Amino acid sequence: MGKKNTQKIEKKEEHKKEKNQKEKEKNKQKEEEKNQDEKEEEIDNIQKEIDQNELIKKYNVNLELVKKELMPKISDSQIEKALKALSLYKEKSNSKGINVLSGDFEDYLYVNFGFYKYPMRYSLSSSQISIKHAIYHEKYSSNICLIVKNPKSDFKDLNIEFPFNLKIIDIEKLKLKYQQFEKRRELVKKYDLFLCDNRIKFVLKRFLGKNFYVKKKFPHPISLNYEDKDKIKNDIIKVVNESTIFHMNNGPIYNIKFGRFSMDIKENIENLKQCINQVIPHILKYDISLDELRNISIKGNNTIEIPIYNHIKEEHLKIYTGNI
Repeated sequence: MGKKNTQKIEKKEEHKKEKNQKEKEKNKQKEEEKNQDEKEEEIDNIQKEIDQNELIKKYNVNLELVKKELMPKISDSQIEKALKALSLYKEKSNSKGINVLSGDFEDYLYVNFGFYKYPMRYSLSSSQISIKHAIYHEKYSSNICLIVKNPKSDFKDLNIEFPFNLKIIDIEKLKLKYQQFEKRRELVKKYDLFLCDNRIKFVLKRFLGKNFYVKKKFPHPISLNYEDKDKIKNDIIKVVNESTIFHMNNGPIYNIKFGRFSMDIKENIENLKQCINQVIPHILKYDISLDELRNISIKGNNTIEIPIYNHIKEEHLKIYTGNI
């Protein structure tokens, strides 16, 4: 009996050693995988930084190109005629009894950019485009929504006063209250502009759905350092009062809000030219040449589209004239 007990104890000890050895090997493998993941992530981040720096260089080169080659061809008088024609179209349509409150004829003006080709790649990240005259302003009763990571009360405790209506929603409330598609659709209609804490910009893709992308209202990220409330205030005011947001897609048609029907024509012209000058370089940086720009036009929501610039490529011109 004593010998059998000894053998059992030895087997248990041996089994325990094997188990510990397997556990060590498993932990070692996990650690190696973790280190490999960290290395890959570091390499990926370095590559992203290189890519970003390269894109910035391309943007700056194309900014000068657009300023020199395209902007002199954009006529203020042509823009003015187009704006007046759109306003007249809207007035006539409204007089026929169309429900303005339905959103069929909202106040915003859009500029469309048409290209002959698709970009090799594109970015889902939004770009902040500077404009001289605010399109989200208190006088227009604009509603702005900021989605934060921390509890809503943390932001409220900062006691920052904004010169416009800013609604705060924290991500936990977003998860609970806006799970259903219908609720998210109501949310996207309710606000003119969405902003978010930079830390949750990727997480929000799961909760908001494609409707925010379709409506070009996916939240624009803001860096929120709660220790520096002056910077928070200045950054948010700059986005709302001095910017419009460009959401790129895979093309070849792109658009962005640049003004309002209720704004002065000169203000709309200035905003439009700023948008053209800044948005096209964002598209060109993805290896599209300026020669691929087909047209630029302006429109309202559900209005006719009026061209302000057209470009026919040389090879197409030869076909049209029969010289090929």
